[in-house]
Amino acid sequence: MNSGMNKGVGVWRCVKCRTVFFPERLICSRCYGHEFEPDRLYKAVVEEVSTIRHMLGQTDWQPRRIASVRTSDGQRITVGLTDGSEPGTVIDLFEQDTAPFGQAKK
Repeated sequence: MNSGMNKGVGVWRCVKCRTVFFPERLICSRCYGHEFEPDRLYKAVVEEVSTIRHMLGQTDWQPRRIASVRTSDGQRITVGLTDGSEPGTVIDLFEQDTAPFGQAKK
């Protein structure tokens, strides 16, 4: 693993009811608690895939795939895909330079 990559994706867990949030929240929408602790999630299932073909202000942009995924804790997040994963694929989550990514489990 290179220096800019971390296993799992950082999330925030409500101390009171244990609900997971990404990104961090000020108040828990489930129990209205206000204390959170950092945690990490490592797996997700791809639900939808899209391709970003253009980015305003960027030169030499290459198309990039992103996905809406459901984590093992039920949280839905958007991640970049580094492979050809399709809906239904179980992926490993990781962060690269603080951005969430996923790829099919090897």
